[in-house]
Amino acid sequence: MNPKKTNILIFVFIAILSLFFSFDLFSQDFSLGRINGNFQLEAQTYAKDSLIGAQDVPEKLLSRGFLYLNYSLGNFSANIRYEYYLNPILGIDPRYEGTGFGHRSLNYNTDLIDVTAGNFYEQFGSGIILRAYEERALGFDNAIDGARFKIRPVDGIEFTGLIGKQRFFWGLSDGILRAGDINLQIDKLFGNFLSNGLSFSLGGSVVSRFQRDQESFYFLPENVLAFSTRTNLSGESFNLEGEFAYKFNDPNATNKFTYNPGTALILSTSYFSEGIGINLDFHRIDNMDFRTDREAKGNNLNVNYLPSYSKQHIQRLATLYPFATKPNGEIGVQADFTFTVPQNTFLGGEFGTTFSLNYSRIHSLDTSHIDEFKYNSPFFGIGKRLFFQDINLEIIKRWSKSLESNIAFIYINYDKDVMENEGAPKYGTVNSFMTFLDFIYKFSANHSLRLELQHLFAKQDSAVKDPDNVNGNWVFFMAEYTIAPNWFFSFVDEVNYGNHYDYLRLHYLTASIAYITGPTRLSLSYGRQRGGIICVGGVCRPVPAANGFSLSVTSSF
Repeated sequence: MNPKKTNILIFVFIAILSLFFSFDLFSQDFSLGRINGNFQLEAQTYAKDSLIGAQDVPEKLLSRGFLYLNYSLGNFSANIRYEYYLNPILGIDPRYEGTGFGHRSLNYNTDLIDVTAGNFYEQFGSGIILRAYEERALGFDNAIDGARFKIRPVDGIEFTGLIGKQRFFWGLSDGILRAGDINLQIDKLFGNFLSNGLSFSLGGSVVSRFQRDQESFYFLPENVLAFSTRTNLSGESFNLEGEFAYKFNDPNATNKFTYNPGTALILSTSYFSEGIGINLDFHRIDNMDFRTDREAKGNNLNVNYLPSYSKQHIQRLATLYPFATKPNGEIGVQADFTFTVPQNTFLGGEFGTTFSLNYSRIHSLDTSHIDEFKYNSPFFGIGKRLFFQDINLEIIKRWSKSLESNIAFIYINYDKDVMENEGAPKYGTVNSFMTFLDFIYKFSANHSLRLELQHLFAKQDSAVKDPDNVNGNWVFFMAEYTIAPNWFFSFVDEVNYGNHYDYLRLHYLTASIAYITGPTRLSLSYGRQRGGIICVGGVCRPVPAANGFSLSVTSSF
């Protein structure tokens, strides 16, 4: 958003307050209010490396930064966030280039009402028809610029209403969002209705997008309505939840202008007690890509959020094949079982052992086209195409007060054409098996060493053999030495030793150092970064290969 008079006024207002209060402002409360905030800086240098596909960056150094300030006084608060992208680091959309105030808002909040004007984030239910949020790792920010109110007439009832436009880099979307939500906490409204320890809630949401039809070929709806209902029942040892959403026909660029309505169903149940945890999920998503601009693609102008129902692996090599939710059609299940063997038993040993078994399987929908613009799809029909399957076992064990281990086995089927080529045949399916070994040894209360070893065996069934820096077998090694609570040193090497092409069997070496003091963290690293995909909660972006220094500074006050 371009700097406007309101942005400047708020910034000047907060700056004057900060000078007026004194140098101890960030650690003390004052009768005239309080200011807090945070700061983040990321910078990366780039050297051309043709072997890994690293680009030649004319600036040699790219960076971005954020400074967030929040002023609060009683029921009133005001905040502002300054951002700069000079220029955006590779992988972040270049349309962010520049500087300005990316976020500013005014808020008044009491037990009865909460009113916000300016930029805000919001989520209804699980987000399947509305979620406005920021995820900096993805370069994602779809904040709403407008007005929002929340009313809580009694304990257990909350109404939310909002109107606005979404952030689109430094501007705003063409489309307008109008939305409302109600959440009823039944156990608070009717205390005697449920047994002690039970919590029961019901909710419903409506979201509408308006965008003018300026298309000469298609007859496009200008107002697109979506609604959802949800329920949740939880007790001391279980949780049951479900949500259903329906979106009226919304022909757009991502669904190839189909006139089918969109639907989404999410069911989840979990049971947990001492030493045991079980979770089962089912989901079906059909034509639920929802945006404030029907021509938008990628991660731009998303109105809703469709969570990924597969395990979000943190192991480095497992992130080569992450699953991204397919809003235009998928059906799948996930099961997760965790069991901790008690101490002083055969498998538990002196300190106990934790086993975690996870399984997820996601298919296409069973569809048949009626014509160019419509198709049939039985609600519980499962398509023949397997998008993704993940079977993994993790074992965490403490051997002594000084030694702890984490061992994992991961088997993944990954349809690379669906994930990375919009379904067109090119890569085929990758079948991979990964082993993960992680050991932490504490020499003393402040000194520890972590060793991590990963191996990935991957086989691709495509007959096409284009040069690819990712295919084939990998091995990963990391050593991290910690001097608590301030210093962290690490060394990493990734080797694509099984690549189809000898000249692409490369080492990706990286050395890092980090220093933490209070709320401030500084880290510096140097080395190669392999290209790939980064995903957060089922939303992904490509990460280009790079070679150079990386600096990160974060702090809060």
